Amino acid sequence: MAVRVKKTVLETAYKHFKEFELPLDIDYKSYSLIIGRGAIHPMTVKRSFKAWKYLTHALRVNYPELSAPKPAPKPAPKPKAAPSKPAPKAAPKSKD
Repeated sequence: MAVRVKKTVLETAYKHFKEFELPLDIDYKSYSLIIGRGAIHPMTVKRSFKAWKYLTHALRVNYPELSAPKPAPKPAPKPKAAPSKPAPKAAPKSKD
């Protein structure tokens, strides 16, 4: 296969992984179920990369932003509680 085809397959896989936010340790079967009819054909993967694991490795090497851990969202700051006034004391009851 020509280098051009290999690059096209790699770019297509990159678009899918980025668009669907897929992890790089996903297997082909799960990938094809998520992507659906637009998924890269297994024969195309075999001709260009020989195996799915080599395609995912090429994605890690060429597109490091896919393997970078996504930063966790920052927790919302706690609202500052205004110092509350102490509760008023009840007046003593008279003896009647």
